[in-house]
Amino acid sequence: MAKFVFRLQTYLNIKEQLEEQKKNEYGAALKKLEDERERKRKLEHELGDNIDMFQHTLRTAIAIVEIRRYNSRIELLKTWIVEQDERIKSAERFAEQKRLELVEAMKEKKALETVKERNYEEYLIEENHAEQITVDGIVSYKYSTAEG
Repeated sequence: MAKFVFRLQTYLNIKEQLEEQKKNEYGAALKKLEDERERKRKLEHELGDNIDMFQHTLRTAIAIVEIRRYNSRIELLKTWIVEQDERIKSAERFAEQKRLELVEAMKEKKALETVKERNYEEYLIEENHAEQITVDGIVSYKYSTAEG
């Protein structure tokens, strides 16, 4: 029985490597997205803390300089949060792009695997047919020599 050789195996190997690379890229994009979300959570937490401290300070005697300092810090944090929202949206778009690339790579690999499976099934049919011809030849030979 001859060994099955898929003539596109090298191409399939490349597609498998490409899929693995796309998985890694997608994972990195998801990690970056989560990091951006975590930064926003920290900024929001810091903003909340600053507002609480400002409200607490307002209950006591406070200088105008302190009020301005708190207001400046709070406004700065709000600006950073808005900027962080933009970074998150950008990271989401990038992650979606990487997901689509991964899906495409998976489809391409799956198509080649399907071709390989069909080729292997055809190979098995041909091998069974060749084996049957060999068996028929042996039986015919034994039958003809037994009568002769």
